[in-house]
Amino acid sequence: MRKILGSVVVLLALAVVAAVPATAGWRDDLKVLRIGTVAPHGAAYDIARLEPFRAYMQDRLGLPVEIVAMADYGALIDAQASARVQYAIHSASSYATTEALCACVEPIALPAAFDGSHGFHSVLVAHAGSAIASLADARGKRLALTGADSIAGRLVPLKALAGQGIDPKSYFSSLRTAANPEQAVTMLFTDEADLAAGWSSLAGDAAKGYSFGVFTRMVSAGALVMDRLRIVWKSPLIPFGPHVVRRDLPAELRTLIAAALMAMGNEAPDALDAVDASNIGGGGFVPATAADYSVIEGLVAAPDATSGG
Repeated sequence: MRKILGSVVVLLALAVVAAVPATAGWRDDLKVLRIGTVAPHGAAYDIARLEPFRAYMQDRLGLPVEIVAMADYGALIDAQASARVQYAIHSASSYATTEALCACVEPIALPAAFDGSHGFHSVLVAHAGSAIASLADARGKRLALTGADSIAGRLVPLKALAGQGIDPKSYFSSLRTAANPEQAVTMLFTDEADLAAGWSSLAGDAAKGYSFGVFTRMVSAGALVMDRLRIVWKSPLIPFGPHVVRRDLPAELRTLIAAALMAMGNEAPDALDAVDASNIGGGGFVPATAADYSVIEGLVAAPDATSGG
């Protein structure tokens, strides 16, 4: 009996020893978690701005955390696809492009807006005094879009039109390119376009331009009265840009990252303010999956490997 008990104790001890490296081993192997972000104000400024977020994540994960500032989303995509950063704060389109490039990442959380919204809609609008009440009425009219890489201002509406069998180049008399959504909407009132692409939460007080979006900004600036617009079409929800991790990170670490983000609003408001600098933020984080971004599938392509990224 003593020998049996001794054997059991040895086996239990071995099991405990084997379990400890499984938990602590990935910290020893990884050594530091590098979080990539685009730094529009310059690396030094944005790294300093994100310090409360970095310190919070480091404390919650029990692992050194480093913020890696990138000049633009192209650099961020390349850095995460090549594993120079394991975690990245993406836009919706840069996440989709990274996944198209390497099939190696997954969204883990997305920020919610102050009103609880998880994203926004692309919309096509016409002058309320026009005869355009549907896309069928827009044949032969002028459509104002924004830049070539604009998700809400060009890519999503063009995808939707194609899904309805509409070839924009032949369906509309012309496609006009505006510098920004405000200009696209303004073109309706300067007789430069008959239909314009914009973006909006489509939640809250419609008279104020809804809770956020291009109409909100224009109404607030005194540049638009909402009863002069008619919404002709709207997209499914386009989620805000996600926080994205590489799928080869240990499962335990991915779980810890998600839990830290979900708890941030209550535990560390200063960290949330630091990482969610948008004026429509403030709602904390909610879980995200690849399925949430199906609305932009097919809108981006992996960069040509021969082009250097």
